[in-house]
Amino acid sequence: MKNNQIIFHSKMHWWILLSFWGFYVGMMILPNIHQFINNPIPKGLIFITIIWIVFSVLIYATRFVLTIDDELIKFKMYLDPVKINITQIKDVSIEKMSFFKIYAKMYAKGYECRDFTRNLLKIQLKNGKIYHIAIKSAQKIKEEIEKRMLIHKF
Repeated sequence: MKNNQIIFHSKMHWWILLSFWGFYVGMMILPNIHQFINNPIPKGLIFITIIWIVFSVLIYATRFVLTIDDELIKFKMYLDPVKINITQIKDVSIEKMSFFKIYAKMYAKGYECRDFTRNLLKIQLKNGKIYHIAIKSAQKIKEEIEKRMLIHKF
């Protein structure tokens, strides 16, 4: 059987990152331009700039990527990768939830919220574990998983 791989990326919310950088430039660098011309750059400002760069790289590195192939479903829960074998899946469904309810229960119930959407993909395993993924293309992902589940039943 050919290993068909499908990759779903969540949208990178660049406006959040640009807002942080705009705030940083507006509050830390612009008011001190005259000081930089006459004096050396303060070490504290260099340290804070390094922290902002690390923060920006971490935001980019924790992007949500879901990969579906014929045998496995792989995705990252923050920095911890999760691999689910297709044969372990009991049920896949889509739930509609209110925006505030998803974010209120996100950490308590193990929701993986990566897109601003009400579509919640629910993957239930045979051992009772449930994964909730908030992603805009939930219907497409559900269809792809169900296709592969049918292949493994026969």
